[in-house]
Amino acid sequence: MENKKVTKFDLVKSIVEDTGIAYKDVSQVINKLLDAIKDSLKENSTIELRGFGTFKVSHRAARIAYKPKGRDKLEIPDKFIPVFKPVKNLKDEVNDNCHSLNK
Repeated sequence: MENKKVTKFDLVKSIVEDTGIAYKDVSQVINKLLDAIKDSLKENSTIELRGFGTFKVSHRAARIAYKPKGRDKLEIPDKFIPVFKPVKNLKDEVNDNCHSLNK
């Protein structure tokens, strides 16, 4: 199964075609939405989009890793990363659709 890459431009274009709203307006709303999500995550807030999923910040503890060549130790510091957890319905829809595409 081939992964198709969908860009922000593609999303905006699709919304423009479906709604007839001006490209500039749709693009501005999408950018503001993404900025709001980013700003909330920077404040360590959780963003819940009902029926879609939840964005939150997760902590990864510091750890020791080994380089594949030479087996040298690397200290990897702790870090905070953004994560997205989809709702069950979205996971099920994606799973079902990908299975049908794979046949």
